[in-house]
Formats: sequence, structure tokens, C-alpha cells
Amino acid sequence: MALVRLVYYSRNRLGPDRDAVADQMADILAHSIAKNRLHGITGAMIVDRNWIVQVLEGRQAAVTATYDRIAADPRHSDIVLADTRATDERRFPLWWMAGAAIEPDMDDLVRRWCEDGDFDPSRLSPRRLVDLTEAVVAAYMERSPAPPRRRAGAPRPHA
Repeated sequence: MALVRLVYYSRNRLGPDRDAVADQMADILAHSIAKNRLHGITGAMIVDRNWIVQVLEGRQAAVTATYDRIAADPRHSDIVLADTRATDERRFPLWWMAGAAIEPDMDDLVRRWCEDGDFDPSRLSPRRLVDLTEAVVAAYMERSPAPPRRRAGAPRPHA
């Protein structure tokens, strides 16, 4: 199956209050998972107080339609399509949509991917954005009491 990976970033307009951001992220993830499951899209999203980065993977038409819908969402501003490219495999095959906040104690992780230690997606290559997204999601998931496992209904690695 021909797959594409789309990477974008935008200014975070979810608000400054951490609890409100967490509630909105939960709502976004629930909605994304339901939609993505129908359209065979997998991916991940990371957020900090200033930025949102998202990676979408799937068939081109489905990924493009999803991105177009996201671009019109008022929770984003200054949206930048960083990259769209064909790929042979998914980086997030087990997630209809994973989501994670860049927590204050993740400074070492951010410094590893962001040379000056300041998270600004406009200064990162698309590949580094995908790598950072994967690293933040992995670190976030390690904090949960049960490690992520493939659940019934989760995408198959070669789906």
C-alpha cells in the first residue's frame, strides 16, 4: 500500500492553563482516534505551551483531507506544512493518534533534538520533528502505569 507521512507544526492556541490544555488534548485525541480509525491514519502529536507538532501517516487522500480539516481548526494558528513524503512504513503503527505534552522535566530530551535547547519546530528539519515527536511520546508513555501494547482494534503494523 502506498503511504505518505505528513508533518506540520503550528502555534498552540489551546490556552495557557495546563488543566484546560490537558482537557482539550484529551478531546482532540478522542476525536482524532475515532476519525483516524475510519480512514486508516496513524500518527502522533506533541504540544508545549507555544507549539503543536503532528505527524500523520496513511493513504495520501485520507491524510490530505485530515490535514485540510486541521488547518481550518481555530486551535491552531500559523500552521506550517513541514513535509509530505511517500514512505514504506509507519513510524507510529500502533497508534491511531498518540498525544503527549512536552513536560518541564523533559529538558534533556528536548536539548538532544533541539541544538540550542529551545523547542522551536521552525528550526528543525522534518526528520528531526518526527524523531522528537517519537521520543516525546515514548517518554510520556513510559510514565503510564501500563506500557503501551497493541490492543484489539489498534492498527496492524503493516496496515
